[in-house]
Amino acid sequence: MPTQYRASAGARLRALATAAACALLLAGCSTAGQEQAQVQAPPAVSPEVIAVAEKAVADGRYADAKLMLERVLLSDPANSRARLAMAEIQLAFRNLDMAEQSFASLVEMPEVAARAEQGRGITLLMKGQAQASELSLRRAVDLDPALWRAWNAIGLLHDRAGRWDQAVEAYDRALALNDSAMLYNNRGFSHLLRRAPESAIADFDKALQLDPQLEAARENLRLAFAWTGQYERALLGVSRKDIGRAFNNIGFVALLRGDLPAAESYLLRSMEADARFNKVANRNLEYLRSLKAVNATNTEGQG
Repeated sequence: MPTQYRASAGARLRALATAAACALLLAGCSTAGQEQAQVQAPPAVSPEVIAVAEKAVADGRYADAKLMLERVLLSDPANSRARLAMAEIQLAFRNLDMAEQSFASLVEMPEVAARAEQGRGITLLMKGQAQASELSLRRAVDLDPALWRAWNAIGLLHDRAGRWDQAVEAYDRALALNDSAMLYNNRGFSHLLRRAPESAIADFDKALQLDPQLEAARENLRLAFAWTGQYERALLGVSRKDIGRAFNNIGFVALLRGDLPAAESYLLRSMEADARFNKVANRNLEYLRSLKAVNATNTEGQG
């Protein structure tokens, strides 16, 4: 689901001794020599430490976050925020079964329920369980409409189901909460799926303005130009190592557009430019030739 802070934990965090030794206190009593043991409660966990760990998770610094969270959970195993952050790390490392169980164990805790449902919904989406994913994501946004990752995941679910209007609406909700290059790219691809390339181009341009290094948006922009028939423009800036894939993609888009001469030209160029695409481009060419044969048969029948 989905969106990377760069805060350092610092020496202050290393000073936290979470495996606190239990002090044994001797209390005087009426019976000579009798001792009573009292276990000292573990020190309270500073919310600031958890906030730093959550920031590290959001930044993708999972090793740092995991170290901090493990120390917190040693001292306070029931800490719901720390458990939620640890579940996000499990999700980031694609430990999907473990992440699902961790999020599910938190959905009844009011202080983290919305984010736990969001995490569970994203995990289920990644596991291919669309119906269960949507139920969790809907519960998440009902509890907290400001969860942009949940709205983005809902948009992805609608895209997969071909519900284009609902997909764009969900991405709009996400973008109202987070002006993110990734979200513009996702909404642009949704426009591309519904064959609205001009709207897609506007979104991919915006994504690249926000993050010029977002290669997914750059490649999608090329596809969008190809959908408008601007094949040569789609090739601008393509590196030599990527030219074979670019020719194949443009050829495939031309094929979908019904522009069979352009499709054949670019697919042949793909095979000439990069042998790695011989199998893919050749499969597309076989499909193209079958279309030509069907068209020729239809033409003869009409004659």
